[in-house]
Amino acid sequence: MIKDAAEKLAGLTVLQLVHENNAVATMFGIDQKLEEDKKTNVLFYNMGGMDTEVSIVQYSLFNVSEKKSSPMMEVLAEASDKEMGIADLDLILVNLFADKFNALKEREGKMDVRDNVRAVRRLQKDVIKIKEILSANKEASVKVPELLDYVTL
Repeated sequence: MIKDAAEKLAGLTVLQLVHENNAVATMFGIDQKLEEDKKTNVLFYNMGGMDTEVSIVQYSLFNVSEKKSSPMMEVLAEASDKEMGIADLDLILVNLFADKFNALKEREGKMDVRDNVRAVRRLQKDVIKIKEILSANKEASVKVPELLDYVTL
């Protein structure tokens, strides 16, 4: 389908299609300053809406001759899970926060927060916000004011 679009719609000659993680690994490798006799392994992780893909790539220098070496990239492993995407991660995080909220002393003996649709939607919204913060930061605080029954997470 992609090949047909490139050839028929754009008039391009397609020689080969490259897996997305391998394309990213190639671009990453272009900017690397590699050291002689040192191999560097890098994991590339791509979680989409419905699936997750992982590649492990090794970068090194290949001796072309005594005076010249060339960068080399080798894909050591690739794996994918077609059943796990970002929606699954969101659900795991919502459940983690719900468990933490339910375990608060103030919530003892009360209904599970997951039984309240409005509270769950607020948790889902905060999960997305926290993921966005963590995409650019190493840590983030979780605070959901008055999530349910005037109790703050």
